[in-house]
Amino acid sequence: MLERPLAVVPPWRWWAGFLVVTGAAGCLTVIAYREGLPVILNRIWQIDKLMHFVIAGLMAFFLDGALGRRALLLVGGLAIPLAAVGLLVPMGIEECLQCLSASRTPSVWDFAGDVAGVLVFIPLSRRAAA
Repeated sequence: MLERPLAVVPPWRWWAGFLVVTGAAGCLTVIAYREGLPVILNRIWQIDKLMHFVIAGLMAFFLDGALGRRALLLVGGLAIPLAAVGLLVPMGIEECLQCLSASRTPSVWDFAGDVAGVLVFIPLSRRAAA
């Protein structure tokens, strides 16, 4: 039996997915800063951590594919996915800047959700592209 080679996903589809997820994340961020998130979300225990995990993970999934799974090579041969750096640096800065907002509070656990999502979804992206 002959195996068909997997179709290569065109870069524009990775970018389209990234833009859709990033747009949704941006809208949720604006709504959160304007105190417009539904009150029910505050009543569901740790739902915000789950949302950080899923949204950051999906952004990482699509960005890693869009960037062609490039990595930054560090001293000692350690390779860090460029998508991870490109997402976690601004996410960390934004989390810290929440202390300047009257409606938001910074949380190490929210950022931990972002990191966990990136760590789980980048390997999934690489497996999907293989």
